[in-house]
Amino acid sequence: MKRIKHPVSGMMTGLVLAFMFLPVVMVFVNAFNADQELVRWGGFTTQWFSNVLNDSRMREDFKASLTIALITTILSLALAVSAALWFRQASPGRRSLFDLTTIMRLVLPEVVIAVGLFVLFLRLGVTLGTWTIIIGHTVFLSAYATVVLQARVASMGNTLEAAAYDLGATPFRTFVRVTLPQLAPAIAVAGLLVFSFSLDDVITSQFLGGGQVETLPVLLLGLIRHHVTPEVNAVGSVLILLTLITFFAAIAVAGLRNVGGLNQADGKEL
Repeated sequence: MKRIKHPVSGMMTGLVLAFMFLPVVMVFVNAFNADQELVRWGGFTTQWFSNVLNDSRMREDFKASLTIALITTILSLALAVSAALWFRQASPGRRSLFDLTTIMRLVLPEVVIAVGLFVLFLRLGVTLGTWTIIIGHTVFLSAYATVVLQARVASMGNTLEAAAYDLGATPFRTFVRVTLPQLAPAIAVAGLLVFSFSLDDVITSQFLGGGQVETLPVLLLGLIRHHVTPEVNAVGSVLILLTLITFFAAIAVAGLRNVGGLNQADGKEL
């Protein structure tokens, strides 16, 4: 069958990809550009990365971002695993209600959730800071982890767990020895996604930091309001690399899960 070529759609696809990836490429290029004004190529240098490492404010903000992302990931995974295991035993009505709350967190703009939590914390007299940012990130990002875990729980069945109960295993031992290993690949994928999203978050961190806690993305937002310096590009390139590493790690884990699933299917056929 002869292929029909669509030059216009091909050109549009190329433009979309260019607008998506050229800014990222420019961030990397300017991170090594010796020209401080970034108006032309001034030669190769790693000075800007040294300046970032020697900047105490950037170091502290990076530590805060990393701490918030790690704690958010742990809390989101705990909620997602519990919700996914509860979901398969819940009644249809409760499942529908739970799906609605999950979809709402995915569909609603992040700024709406951030403003709502901001008003709630003010009404309750809660001091804004690290833990309010963590709560905000967990409310928003646990929905992504829940979707990933729900898909895994729906596909794995409960045959092995039932066999473990028949052999006398306690619920805790069954969870640790049977359920958790089956969920491990999905937990890894969900954790990497939540970590990368939390590390890059600006809106929730801006609203719920309260001026007491500043994350690295919030600092970058403040710096680029006046002038995009080479240091900003250096920090941006580091954040992009961290995001790409977690993204490709999630893809690799998902690929291993699929390979493992195929191997198990082949073993059953044999």
